[in-house]
Amino acid sequence: MTFIIISMIIWGSIGIFVRLLELPSVEIAFLRALIASFFLLSYSFIFKVVDIKRIKKNIILLVIAGIAVGLNWIMLFQSYRYTSIANATISYYFAPIIVLFLSPIILKEKMTLLKFFSILTSMTGLFVIMYYSADNMERASNNFLGILFGLFSAVLYALIILVTKK
Repeated sequence: MTFIIISMIIWGSIGIFVRLLELPSVEIAFLRALIASFFLLSYSFIFKVVDIKRIKKNIILLVIAGIAVGLNWIMLFQSYRYTSIANATISYYFAPIIVLFLSPIILKEKMTLLKFFSILTSMTGLFVIMYYSADNMERASNNFLGILFGLFSAVLYALIILVTKK
C-alpha cells in the first residue's frame, strides 16, 4: 500500500515539477526516460525477468509503444505549460474514452450502450471545459492549445493501450 501511495504522489506532482523546471518538454521527457530506463534495466537484470524471445517476437509493437510513450510525455508536459494542471490532466485522462471508441474497430470488441453513453458524456464534459472554463476567458488561445496538447497526449496514451493489449 505504501508503494501505491508513493506512486500516486510522484505521478500527481509531475505537473508541478514540469511547471517549475525551466527545461523544454523534450528534455524533461528524455531525462525521465533515462532515469526510468536505468531503474528498470537494473531491476530486470537483478531479478532476471527479461524474456528475450517475447521481446524479439513483439519488437515492432514495443518500438511503436516506446515512441508513443515518449511523444505522450512531451505532449502532456506541453499541456501543463499552456493550461492549468487540472485541464491538462482531464484532457489526458480522456484516453480511456478514445480506447472505448476505437476498441470495436481495432480490437473487435462490442460497442455497448453503456460504452456509447460514457463516450458521449465524456465528450460533453470536455466540450464544456474547453469552451466555458474561467481559464478560457483570461488566456483563451493558451488554454485551448494546452487542452489540445493534452488531447494529443491522450491519443498517444490510447495508442499505447491498444498496442500493448494487441
